[in-house]
Amino acid sequence: MDERFINFDSKSSLDDFNCVINEANVGLPEKNKTRIQIPNTSLYYDYAKIFGDVYSERILEYTFLICNVNALNTVELEHRKGMIANWLIPGSQHLLQDSAIPGYYFKAEVQSAPEYTDNIDYAFFKVSFTCYPFRIRNFEEGEDIWDTFDFDNDVAQNTSFNISGSKKILLINTGVTVLSPGINVTGSVTIAMNDEAKSFAAGSYTDTGLVLERGENVVNFIGSGTVQFHFTKEVI
Repeated sequence: MDERFINFDSKSSLDDFNCVINEANVGLPEKNKTRIQIPNTSLYYDYAKIFGDVYSERILEYTFLICNVNALNTVELEHRKGMIANWLIPGSQHLLQDSAIPGYYFKAEVQSAPEYTDNIDYAFFKVSFTCYPFRIRNFEEGEDIWDTFDFDNDVAQNTSFNISGSKKILLINTGVTVLSPGINVTGSVTIAMNDEAKSFAAGSYTDTGLVLERGENVVNFIGSGTVQFHFTKEVI
């Protein structure tokens, strides 16, 4: 059986630090409901209808076993501990990939000190990562990489379109949260979707003011040129 490991901040717990995961707890995010009671009624208005569901950060906990610890002397063990601590703790959020969850990554940060225990036969590091609520696909929609394509949940779709006059297309957000896509444009095009219409000259845009709702999104174009959407699936 393959040993479970993580890649964090471009380094591998297994290849770079000779640690395997002894225990793992990939926590789920809590959904935060934002509702107000409609005056003089027993009814509530749910703001998720406007902004989508809101989630709190999620916690990932891993206990790493330092391999072959009985082959290390005291100085070597302290050196290994220092290397692991200096890998995990500094900085803010980094990309974290878990070998047991292929095709996705987390935005993760260690905010509290790891717990370390050892005796003559073993040494453990227990680490808690605070993460962005969603796990994120390793590649953008439209790339459709065969080896990691999820036939149960992914959708093969085009995200690049030639526009001449008017055109209507369908974009599908198979994730669980609303997304704001980036857009590359040549020519001049007006894009309308989900009650918003924006005009774009040639260029690359990251803050477009357009939103992809969960599921199917009808997109209307008027103009001439090409439009390519950039967005990445986010799931729980």
